[in-house]
Amino acid sequence: MFRFDDEMIVTPILARQVGHDSPMMHLRRRQADGMFDRFSAHVEELWSRGTDIRENNAQA
Repeated sequence: MFRFDDEMIVTPILARQVGHDSPMMHLRRRQADGMFDRFSAHVEELWSRGTDIRENNAQA
């Protein structure tokens, strides 16, 4: 996902498909709680659960 202002480029992951067979979509925010906001919230949720791999490797 690439986001810039009220636009983003997303590639949803489809089951049993490799990356180049998945669709790429250019989304523009046109309304509240539309597809743009849903993708944005999804990415924010995933990002909030991430861990810094450098910290994990330093502790090992």
